[in-house]
Amino acid sequence: MKTLKVTSTALCCGFMLLGSLSSCVVRPVASRPAPPPQRVEVIPAPPRGRYVWSPGYHRYRRNGYVWVPGRYVRVR
Repeated sequence: MKTLKVTSTALCCGFMLLGSLSSCVVRPVASRPAPPPQRVEVIPAPPRGRYVWSPGYHRYRRNGYVWVPGRYVRVR
């Protein structure tokens, strides 16, 4: 009797798990095109001490890549 109860409980849990997995949605993965080649930037003189140059990069937006220019950032 106890074995029947354990088996029926396990089957019930298994069917509930199977039912929840069947409602999962699989979305296709969209791939982005490769970014354009890196731009050559002319690095200006630093504004004052304790600043380092952070080079520019291409950031992907909805319609394609956008160039984000380099800038000086303060060292922490």
